[in-house]
Amino acid sequence: MKRSRQSRFGWRKLLISLGVILALYGSWYYYHQTQAPLTVAKDEAYALADKYEHLKTHTAFYRYNRQETYFTVAGENQRGQKVYVLIAKQGGKINIYSQDKGLTAQEVQSFVKARYRPKKILNLALGLYKKQPVWEVSYLNSKNQLCYDLIAFKNGRIVKSIQNL
Repeated sequence: MKRSRQSRFGWRKLLISLGVILALYGSWYYYHQTQAPLTVAKDEAYALADKYEHLKTHTAFYRYNRQETYFTVAGENQRGQKVYVLIAKQGGKINIYSQDKGLTAQEVQSFVKARYRPKKILNLALGLYKKQPVWEVSYLNSKNQLCYDLIAFKNGRIVKSIQNL
């Protein structure tokens, strides 16, 4: 009798272990499948930035979503200039902005932290709004409410602000 119980208990452990392993693998697979389009977009954006602005380094990648989607690659070109290469998802139009002609991501983050004292900055991205370069910032305020700002790249003016969503 003892052997029979031990045998059943061993099979139960084995089946539970296999179930846990399959669940973990399924979660990992699902995560990677959902990230695949962004990875492809990032690789394509890097290739276009390298082709048109001859970047020697990539320091950041941003995805901006409003009326249109833009992918931005931050980096340094072969002339030693730090630039943002802004690429429209549809049509592939490319705009290049020198980082020293406007606010950097770090400056925008510091500005938002000083002005709003957010609990957490959720997203920061460079894109075009009404044909002007803007930083899109989403964050949680001190009351855990979602807030959203568009900040002009060139002068730091708040173009649009939505608080307490």
